[in-house]
Amino acid sequence: MTNNLDEIFKSYDIRGVFGDSLTLEDAYKIGYSFSQFVESETILIGHDGRISNMKMLDAVSSGISNNGKSLMYVGLVPTDVVYSLSGLLNLPGVIITASHNPKEYNGLKLCNSGAVPIGEQSGLLDIKNNIKNIDFGEINSFQIEKNNELDLYFEHIQKLISPEKINSKIKFGVDGGNGAIGSIFNDLDNIYSFNCDQLYMEVDGTFPNHPADPSSKENLQEIIKLVKDNNLDFGVAFDGDADRAVFIDDLGNVVSGSMMTTLIADYLSEKNDNLKVVYNVNVSPHALSLLESKGVSLFRCKVGHSNIKAMMKELDADFGGEHSAHFYYKDNYFADSAILTLLMLMSIITEKDQKVSSMIDKYNFPPSSGEINFTVKDVNDSLKKIKTVFSGNFDELDGLSYFDEKFWFNVRGSNTEPKLRVNIEAFSQKILDEVLEKISTTI
Repeated sequence: MTNNLDEIFKSYDIRGVFGDSLTLEDAYKIGYSFSQFVESETILIGHDGRISNMKMLDAVSSGISNNGKSLMYVGLVPTDVVYSLSGLLNLPGVIITASHNPKEYNGLKLCNSGAVPIGEQSGLLDIKNNIKNIDFGEINSFQIEKNNELDLYFEHIQKLISPEKINSKIKFGVDGGNGAIGSIFNDLDNIYSFNCDQLYMEVDGTFPNHPADPSSKENLQEIIKLVKDNNLDFGVAFDGDADRAVFIDDLGNVVSGSMMTTLIADYLSEKNDNLKVVYNVNVSPHALSLLESKGVSLFRCKVGHSNIKAMMKELDADFGGEHSAHFYYKDNYFADSAILTLLMLMSIITEKDQKVSSMIDKYNFPPSSGEINFTVKDVNDSLKKIKTVFSGNFDELDGLSYFDEKFWFNVRGSNTEPKLRVNIEAFSQKILDEVLEKISTTI
């Protein structure tokens, strides 16, 4: 077992290099501790397509069952399927995944009954601290019978967005990144009669074509080309566990998380005069001013799914958006869902009968850097240096946010990787480049 649980326990999930920082003993004890933390006698468990997942499944399941709890195995599914089923069945859930991290990683995302998130301040620390009291037991190879609860999931999403709301002639491209979306996409296609061109939909935990991380534009080049070459209405790229989706408009431009937040919230505000939206510190101030002008009530939150979900539930908010392309829905137990966001965009296109590029253009977004990641020796030291080269006050809700008349930026340490994440928006590309240069040479 690793002696450094701090390395694998992040702010809102657990991740590490399988067999190194994250061992089978760790997985067993986490499963056991989690089963002690939750009250339910039954726990949902699923996983993405990583090559180490069956070993992880055995270890986590052994920990849970050796504490006398039973398991409901839902198989290889996207993370948001487990979240939705946790809400529908009112059961706690475990998804074995390292999301967008490279193939050698694995991890766990946990939620309590009703899809209530478990993050650092809502149980994850308790689970971590209790591990020292747990003895390593035998790991059994479980022949867990897969349940048929997926039917319940598909019924759920159809209640939220019915096939009748979507024009099946909409032609789009999808890049599965060889991730978990491929496990259920055919089922979705059977329900919604998709007209789409596909890339890398075969689930393969080695991620042979490109990393399953759509936050990097480098990984989007093939879906961009597909959209442009085939004259598609839009494109979508999923991450490894398919809880995040990045969209490409009909001209081949990346639609940022802030743009999608604006598009969806604007659409929902037309149907709800009292719309409440939770957003994180990286969302564009331009987006926020647009939504405020439409009467949307906005609430600012730290980055991370457990933070967003908790605030949404507290406020009974309708929708949540992160610049990182996670989108949350009240009617989905406040959980994020890339699948629902895909269907939501298709329903918007159907109702508006407009190109995605046209709908985005009307918002007149200024130049944006997107999220740029820097590997630094010491995150806190880099943040201190930045404070010395920009005059004025910094907002420190999450990292450093700086607002100028001509630009704004947020710089924060990653909660899942040893990186500094930078987002900049500016009045012009020239100003943006100057700010980026200033930050990059400082850190």
